[in-house]
Amino acid sequence: LAQAAAFGLSAAGRAGGGGAARPGGAHGGRRGRAPLAAGMAASSEQANGDATSSKSGYTYWKRDIDDAHVLPDNKPQKLEGEADKAEAPRTSSVGSSWNAAGTWEEKDMSVASRTELERIFTEQGFILLQGEGTEVCSCSASVSGDSQAYNIRGRPRLGFEFQVKLGWKGKFEGEEVSGDINIPELDSSDLDGFEIRPVAKGAGEASRKAAEALKKGARPAIKRAAEALSENMLKAK
Repeated sequence: LAQAAAFGLSAAGRAGGGGAARPGGAHGGRRGRAPLAAGMAASSEQANGDATSSKSGYTYWKRDIDDAHVLPDNKPQKLEGEADKAEAPRTSSVGSSWNAAGTWEEKDMSVASRTELERIFTEQGFILLQGEGTEVCSCSASVSGDSQAYNIRGRPRLGFEFQVKLGWKGKFEGEEVSGDINIPELDSSDLDGFEIRPVAKGAGEASRKAAEALKKGARPAIKRAAEALSENMLKAK
């Protein structure tokens, strides 16, 4: 601005005093200085405006003025409830730590589920059939097939399709009996529709009768074992 002012005054001096007199030269010099002064004043006002703008900020809420203390606090606030919920530890082996939102997640549980179901069937005193003078228990178990754990909207579920072979022994109507059971398809989606195929060992009549009774009599116990499997696996740490 100082350079522009000096240049304007110099130019005005040359126009007013140098060389031959021009018509209206004095008035022309004054007319030249008037726009220059107006421009300097406008520049000064703009500079003051910029200083005020930088002081008050770009938004209404960032004003540095006398009544700023009456404005509400607009600082970001931490949502404690949501943070606690996100950081809560997961207790199910189905859900991963990264899936805190509880969206769809699938996890292979085949080996662990087969091992657990075999353990349940061979637990001491796992009774397949019981009545007067009768108690038939599972004594061995072999499980094959697949199992998947699902986490759907935060609700864990266990799905499986197993083939199960059991050995059984005990007493039927007071006589010693033994045999095997084959379950070709134990499906978690239909625990009331699985087929039981018992076979008696030896040619004894009591074992044959026991095998026939196990076709229906062992169904509730096998269903309980499948339900215990789901409960145990979903509660596993």
